[in-house]
Amino acid sequence: MEDLPRSAPSDDEEFRMHEESPAGKPAPSSEDVGRLYDENTEVVDGAAGGNIHSGYWESAADRSSLDEATDRLTDLVTGRLSVEPGQRLLDVGCGTGSPALRVAAGHEAKVVGISVSREEIALARARAAEAGLTGRVSFAYADAMALPVGTEPFGADSFHGAWAIESLMHMSDRAGALAAVARTLRPGGRLVVADVLLRRPVHGETAQFVEQMCQAFQAPGLPGPEEYRDAVRQAGLELLEFTDIGENVRPTYRAFARILAGAGGHGGPADGGGEGADGGGAAEEDGNEFLDSADALPRFGDLPEIGYVLLVARRPSAPPA
Repeated sequence: MEDLPRSAPSDDEEFRMHEESPAGKPAPSSEDVGRLYDENTEVVDGAAGGNIHSGYWESAADRSSLDEATDRLTDLVTGRLSVEPGQRLLDVGCGTGSPALRVAAGHEAKVVGISVSREEIALARARAAEAGLTGRVSFAYADAMALPVGTEPFGADSFHGAWAIESLMHMSDRAGALAAVARTLRPGGRLVVADVLLRRPVHGETAQFVEQMCQAFQAPGLPGPEEYRDAVRQAGLELLEFTDIGENVRPTYRAFARILAGAGGHGGPADGGGEGADGGGAAEEDGNEFLDSADALPRFGDLPEIGYVLLVARRPSAPPA
């Protein structure tokens, strides 16, 4: 029997391909992600005043520093939560604690932060003690994909709100993680997600490049808009806002590249490499694939397919008795 010609994959199939682990490799485990941050916390933590996430610039004319811009992103996220004094909040992927401490100090809230990096947790706890906030902020080694809901401090219906800044990108079961977080929220509680977004499928050398960057950052592929929306629906949450703030976040990549390069990262393609570049990726020059990806960050950030989502969801209120 003659073989039938294979049809080209649809856009939806392309998205699923790039949401899987790069190059068909096993998805990074939580231990892999934890090891990434254990090994690089000292370098990355110093990049933006203790924030290990992107910044937000108001416009192309905004000359804010990286420190100022990362604090602004934290404020943008927590502003969507409408935090009130005394509320109890969950920080999913807390880094070294700066966002949680900022929220606790600025809003008189109580925050529980979780991370799969023991180095991050140790530094976050030390900072809470230094700031005199150990009574309001705590940090725990925990995996959002296996959150022990129902055990302290993750009681069901116990948090007024939660946020996840650039932590979902590392997770292979994003829907499962959101579902677990949703169970800890009180009825009416909000979840805010801020993370990298793949606006549309990538192809050819660009796809290879994105996959190499995902590998360097221990991400099982980048989620597209529908994966985020599907994860929210599967978690039983109501989607309130889905905004792409990619252009406001874009300066982050060059800012972090300068800092990481100074720390020893020299791999990857030169700035401005595009479709015609020689495949440029995160080369392993000094054995640290993460730091060696530094030179590739500007090219990654310049890709028009790369966006950044600000997502707000809510656990439905309990039906009236």
